Amino acid sequence: MAPDGQFTRGERFTAVTTGLMIAFLPVLTLHGDAPIEPADRSAQAAPELPPGVGTDGELPRDEQLSPEFLEELRTEQDLSARAEPADRVPTGPLGIPGSVLAAYQRAERTLARTDPGCGLRWPVLAGIGRIESHHARSGQVDGNGRTLSPILGPRLAGGPGTAAIPDTDGGRWDGDSVWDRAVGPMQFIPSTWRSHAADGNDDGISDPHNVFDATLAAGQYLCSGGGDLRDRTQLATAVFRYNHSESYVRSVLAWADAYARGVMPTPNDTSVPGDPAVFALGPLPPAAPMPAAGAPPAPPAPPPPPAPAPQPQPQPQPQPQPQPQPQPQPGAVPPPNTPPPPGASPPHPPAGTSAPPSVPPPPADSPPSSQPQPLPSSTPPPTSPEPPPSGAASTSSPTT
Repeated sequence: MAPDGQFTRGERFTAVTTGLMIAFLPVLTLHGDAPIEPADRSAQAAPELPPGVGTDGELPRDEQLSPEFLEELRTEQDLSARAEPADRVPTGPLGIPGSVLAAYQRAERTLARTDPGCGLRWPVLAGIGRIESHHARSGQVDGNGRTLSPILGPRLAGGPGTAAIPDTDGGRWDGDSVWDRAVGPMQFIPSTWRSHAADGNDDGISDPHNVFDATLAAGQYLCSGGGDLRDRTQLATAVFRYNHSESYVRSVLAWADAYARGVMPTPNDTSVPGDPAVFALGPLPPAAPMPAAGAPPAPPAPPPPPAPAPQPQPQPQPQPQPQPQPQPQPGAVPPPNTPPPPGASPPHPPAGTSAPPSVPPPPADSPPSSQPQPLPSSTPPPTSPEPPPSGAASTSSPTT
């Protein structure tokens, strides 16, 4: 330093150069070789959703569950009777594809270990899976449980009944970089999946398109509200948070009740995905119940005896009528064994007929004829009746 506090020329140059370097340091850094990458859009905070939007992006239909519906739950009425026609439970045995049923049951076992106070049962998850995707389109999943093709909901662009949710995942899960869409067999929107993602098959990947991962995530979402889901009222409240619609809650619990009564695993449909449809098994005849596992099949019941056919009533056979014998004129022939009245003349045959041969009465001591004769009696024979008056018909048959 120069005397009297003056800076030398070299010192002033050093000070000025150092100041300029400090001032331009940020600019030099920005123009370096390493580019600055934009932040990952999938890691950005999800936009705040409208109140009551369900996990699939649908707008709320109801503000709360009605007292009438809660009364149905308390009295354990059949919830299927008032369900939507497309969601009514059919009669007869029900089936769930084997791999999807395994995912529901595995999620229950996991939650029983990680959140034992929740008490969630797998039939509830099966009810949600039935309504959301018909059990991953009747089990159209690969060996790891991933759907053969994406199951996507409508674009959440603010259409009727849906919220307007701009893209939050950069199209990673739904393939749409403009608007979000619900994805997977349990229909999570990407922002909800980010909060409740799960690895249900322990493969180190959380994938909403995997039925094991999505099912466990749905269970965690239901249990996240607290409470004991073994209580039907608290269970209904948890499902209502999943989708703010009383008809949705009714349909899910109606199917859950049916699955809890009995279900059988069915083969997976690994064909190319087509139009989703209801894949519940048709009803079996009531007389042929399904045998229990390991029990020998019961012999078929004998068919009921056929109803007796009406027997034809026998028609009366016509009986041969005896040829009419010529009737004696009233008073012309005396009754048997009676002498003719005095002064009587033999009858004359009718016109056009020949007169029958006259047979004289047998004498009293004549031998017996072929016809049985009455035994002789000690009592005198009765007196002969008076001949009928002329013109009266005789009712006695002629003797031979």
